[in-house]
Amino acid sequence: MSGIRAAEPSEVDAVVDVLTRAFQLDPVSTWLFEDDERRPGANRAFFRGVLGGLGEAGGRVDVTEDFGAVMLWEPGGAEDEGGDLAETFPGLLDAELARLGPLLGLMAERGPSGSAHHHAQFLGVLPGLQGQGIGGRLFRHGLDHFDAQGTPTYLEASSPTSARLYRRLGYRDVGEPFAPPGGAPMQPMWRDPA
Repeated sequence: MSGIRAAEPSEVDAVVDVLTRAFQLDPVSTWLFEDDERRPGANRAFFRGVLGGLGEAGGRVDVTEDFGAVMLWEPGGAEDEGGDLAETFPGLLDAELARLGPLLGLMAERGPSGSAHHHAQFLGVLPGLQGQGIGGRLFRHGLDHFDAQGTPTYLEASSPTSARLYRRLGYRDVGEPFAPPGGAPMQPMWRDPA
């Protein structure tokens, strides 16, 4: 097992690569980026846009030393900042942006407001390493950090498998699953610090 550390700004390409590969078959990703052959490039453009400002204003990117897994944390409410999606996510097609916009709007609308928290935005484990506990260990590393600060965390589970992992880590469902029209359902979940 490799150690866990914060990603360096110079490692953004490696972080994007892990997330691109890890989310290739994710239900939300397959809905956003319908074309199987285009999806790797679209995922790459999407995650590069997400990482654009994540390290700023209190965001965290944790990685395993071997880059088998990455975890992105964002301060709660940061996703409400808006902006031009085409500028944030260059390389996405108009149809993809037309699906992404309502999804991000729904996530901001359904997310918690009025309380300080961190959003567990993405946990990606390379396909050949999934199911070995690496994601849980990486996630626990971040939770230990936020527990020590007394900070609650929030997330949206994008699959039943990920929801089971998050429940084992102390998350509870908060509200009903939600999805944009035709989109994959996402389960909002909350965890108070241990």
